[in-house]
Amino acid sequence: MKNIKTLMILGVLGLVTVLGSGCSKANAGTENDINNESTSNKEDTLSESKAKDNKKTNSKKKEYKFGETIGTIGAIDLEADSTFPKAGFFKTDNFILGADENKGELASCFFDQMCIDELDAQNVWNIEYSEDLDKIPSAMKGLDSIWDSFLNDGRMYNMHSEQKYEVIVDNTEKASYGGRDFIREEGHIDVTRKDPNYTYDPELVRTKYIAYYYFSPKGAGADKVDDMNGYGMGMAIWGVRPVDMSNAEEAKTMEENYEKLKKSAEASMDSFISLQEYWKLEK
Repeated sequence: MKNIKTLMILGVLGLVTVLGSGCSKANAGTENDINNESTSNKEDTLSESKAKDNKKTNSKKKEYKFGETIGTIGAIDLEADSTFPKAGFFKTDNFILGADENKGELASCFFDQMCIDELDAQNVWNIEYSEDLDKIPSAMKGLDSIWDSFLNDGRMYNMHSEQKYEVIVDNTEKASYGGRDFIREEGHIDVTRKDPNYTYDPELVRTKYIAYYYFSPKGAGADKVDDMNGYGMGMAIWGVRPVDMSNAEEAKTMEENYEKLKKSAEASMDSFISLQEYWKLEK
């Protein structure tokens, strides 16, 4: 009898042990499932995070609407500030024009960028070449035919042979964008009569401009082909359409457009990125 009771007790203990082991295994399985689920959730979260980052990057890329290179050092988005001109920019043979809402009107503004290397500066333009940023603005004023082109496009204004012009600097300051140094210059161009007695042309026609001067070294881009974008003394310039200053309404509109253009130009310069970054943008 005692043996039977002993066997029964041992049997119960064995059953408890088995049940206990089974519970332990079930817990282990549940913990593994939880760990696997946790790992999976983390991976999903990381994937979602990466997707969001990529989405942000892609969105940023898509916002770069009208890219223009600035020599070998980088590029800007002309439409970083789309408030002026409202209809955007379009390319012409000489430079880039900004259109008004009414496309039948004359262009409201222009943009251009140029780089002059040492050979061209000395042999073509006959101006002093310099790598000193402080000297570049004065040197670039010597590019007469380029300044002429701003005043001789029928889509903006057509300066007559009986007229002359003078580029007048109003303000200069140093600025930095994307780690690059520029000289920011505001000024105006006065178109006057060569002969005061010749009254066919207006007495005073004026346009205003914003220029960003820089030095663009050879080989500064991601590849040698980037030198094709120009290296040397550089200038990125915006200007508004010239108007007859005796017309109070036109003069007021020009001043208003100039204030808009300054904001637009600054927004574009704030979008400055290196050529290495620029070529990676999705087109």
